[in-house]
Amino acid sequence: MRAGSTASWLLAAFALAAPAAYAVEDISNFNTIETRSPATIDKIKVSNPKFFFRRVLLQSCGGLDLPVVSFGVSNHSSVAIRRLLLRALLKTDKRAVPLADPEINYIIPGGLQPGETKRFDLDAAVVGDWRGVSKQQARGAVLTLTLSAVEDAKGGRIVR
Repeated sequence: MRAGSTASWLLAAFALAAPAAYAVEDISNFNTIETRSPATIDKIKVSNPKFFFRRVLLQSCGGLDLPVVSFGVSNHSSVAIRRLLLRALLKTDKRAVPLADPEINYIIPGGLQPGETKRFDLDAAVVGDWRGVSKQQARGAVLTLTLSAVEDAKGGRIVR
């Protein structure tokens, strides 16, 4: 057997075996893409976002006004959710530049099962940078929350 014909035979054998290997890989990728599709994230709805200050009374100093981000989440997908990644935008009609635009990265205690709805009142100082927002500015401001990604129960990220 000549060296050239051996190389040709190996290339032909590899070419015949390769499509089968790619077919298996393509099927596994298809399943991954299917469960992490943008259609899944579109079935998770954020509702009634609000930003406000809550008065907390403390014996030692009288009281503090703490910023709060409040919103509801409904999971209409078939995937259990353990983490939300939201883009927040706090704006007023009087200003072209938003008062705040932090990302909120929140792990849901106990998760959010398919078909479940929960309401959250989060300490804004913990979930984002709201330092530049005064109580006075917050009175006329509108909070918009956009879901940019979620994490499923196994830690897989589903993105828009």
